[in-house]
Amino acid sequence: MAMPLSWKIGAVVAGLVVAVVAWNGISQYLAGRHADEVMRDSAHAAALEAQQAKDLAEQHQAQLAANLKQQREDLSETHQQVNEEARQYQAELAIRMEKQRQEELRVQATYRLDRNQRCDAGIVINHGGSSFTPVIGKSGQPITCKGDTAAEPLR
Repeated sequence: MAMPLSWKIGAVVAGLVVAVVAWNGISQYLAGRHADEVMRDSAHAAALEAQQAKDLAEQHQAQLAANLKQQREDLSETHQQVNEEARQYQAELAIRMEKQRQEELRVQATYRLDRNQRCDAGIVINHGGSSFTPVIGKSGQPITCKGDTAAEPLR
């Protein structure tokens, strides 16, 4: 049985139409699949970048926290050191002031009249038994006095 030529042309055209439709369907399917892969890859890359950014931010925050902690420890050590130095300075100052006070008392004691001395008419007089002699200063003059204190050191 022979098929008429128009049927053969119709069958070829129908086959071509089916092939074109099939090719179009496969192309759209592959394009959609490719678009899905691109979207999935983009989403994965964006999620990876976001995680890296988050990790970097956490690392930066941890470094800042560590730096702040170190600065606080350094400041605390400095504060303690300053306090210790201040205590030492205060102790040394108190010792120096006590020594200075003792020296002033010692110097003042050199101006005070002894048991065998007295101030008579504004002059220091040595009294030894029944003799009375004026005390002579560095200038060769008698040392003046007021109350129980001489104007120059006696010792």
